[in-house]
Amino acid sequence: MQVKKVYLLFLIIGAIGLLYFFIKNWVSIKNILSPFFVSALIAYLLNPMVKFFNSKGFSNFLSILLVFLIVALVILFFSFYILPLLINEMVIFVKMIPFYTEELQKILLQLKFNYFSYLPPQFEKVLDKNLNVLNNLFASRVDMAFKSTVAILKDIIDVIIVPIITFYLLKDKNLFKKEIEKVIPAKYHGSFSALLKKIDKILSKYIRAQIYLSIFVAIFTSIGLSLIKVKYAFLIGILAGILNIIPYLGPILSIVPAVLIGLLDSLSKGFWALFVCLLVQQIENVFITPKIISDSVGLHPITVIFSLIAGEELFGVWGLLLSVPVVAIGKVIVTEIFIEK
Repeated sequence: MQVKKVYLLFLIIGAIGLLYFFIKNWVSIKNILSPFFVSALIAYLLNPMVKFFNSKGFSNFLSILLVFLIVALVILFFSFYILPLLINEMVIFVKMIPFYTEELQKILLQLKFNYFSYLPPQFEKVLDKNLNVLNNLFASRVDMAFKSTVAILKDIIDVIIVPIITFYLLKDKNLFKKEIEKVIPAKYHGSFSALLKKIDKILSKYIRAQIYLSIFVAIFTSIGLSLIKVKYAFLIGILAGILNIIPYLGPILSIVPAVLIGLLDSLSKGFWALFVCLLVQQIENVFITPKIISDSVGLHPITVIFSLIAGEELFGVWGLLLSVPVVAIGKVIVTEIFIEK
């Protein structure tokens, strides 16, 4: 037990030092490591498929090629049938931004004169200030999102590097594991393997759950908004699916664009857009989530929310996406080392 406590102490000190280094040099680290992290994530997601073909008698090399072929076919299908629809809606939406900004301002002014005209003057001043801030924030965020999308599309080099790194990670995964084990004392190899299995169990369950839930939300949000004829239903549905990856906060944020676009047509359409989003989320929370996620990370909701806030503050979007699984892995490591069996 004493050895475990000393090991835990060194681990905590090392983790704090590593966190400090990442925070201080995050911009440079992000630019350097992004392709490697994306490759590692893709390799992790594709590894079960590679194992499946291995179990059917295919060599590791041939299994990887078959998996890459399947992924390429999926990407081609997406590029020919899904991506054009998404790009078309995005282009139309960007062209309409000036009009929507003006319409949003009109709606906010109507709310002010129709519903807030009897409020004290001090409140009216605060309201005016916040309406202007909201209007400017809407325009700037949309513009920022568009510029970010263009920047991502221009980053062609990652598209070339990521598949190559992914291939070698899948091909030499056992070699990498052996190299890591060389650094660890022989008497801890069993504990190390058990720890990796626990981490793999949590990660695989969490990632699979997030993928399934995001696909569900994206499809049914798009269908629901299309039925009530909300513009850009497909684009909003995709956005809702992406935001759904962020626990607790993402589903709330995904409602905003749907309701805003609906309100620009009419008050009733804004209400129905809100109803559709809430309905999809309720079906997800009541029927889908308990079956496929079931507290997969084993963290209290307050811990999750704190992790999200801290992650976003320190590392931006990457922090939002990674904070929960990283904290869950940290919990597994600390529990495995500190709690004696």
